[in-house]
Amino acid sequence: MRAERRLVVNADRDAVWKVLSDPDCYRSFLAHLQRWETLTKGPPGLGSRYTVLWKIGSIPVGGVAEVVEFHPARDLAWISVTGVTQRGRFRLRDAGPGQTLVTFRIAYHSDGGLLGLIADRVAARQVGRSLAESLNNLRRLVES
Repeated sequence: MRAERRLVVNADRDAVWKVLSDPDCYRSFLAHLQRWETLTKGPPGLGSRYTVLWKIGSIPVGGVAEVVEFHPARDLAWISVTGVTQRGRFRLRDAGPGQTLVTFRIAYHSDGGLLGLIADRVAARQVGRSLAESLNNLRRLVES
């Protein structure tokens, strides 16, 4: 399944990137985040790993995620190393003077054949709402 939401933030890309590139800020804006733990040492960037769990319905879902793209003020992407198969991305683009278009995209796949597919479809609406809520939280954080 794939979910994507977009939102224009009244701040330049550098201001948005300052929040997105700081893993300590994620608890402040990612909706339904239940656990966020840094596993690697050093500054955040390519190859950084995190234990991430979101609450989807009544179930914590996630695993270990690794940053696979880290292009300042442009793109931040990750893939799952363990747990539910997922890919995620934040994409920043100019949306006018002093504005940034932020795209938050998640693609995921639950194991289990037909039952996994059903679980993914059932979760799709909540995942989409969670992405939208996260972007709104990010906007409030950056614009304040």
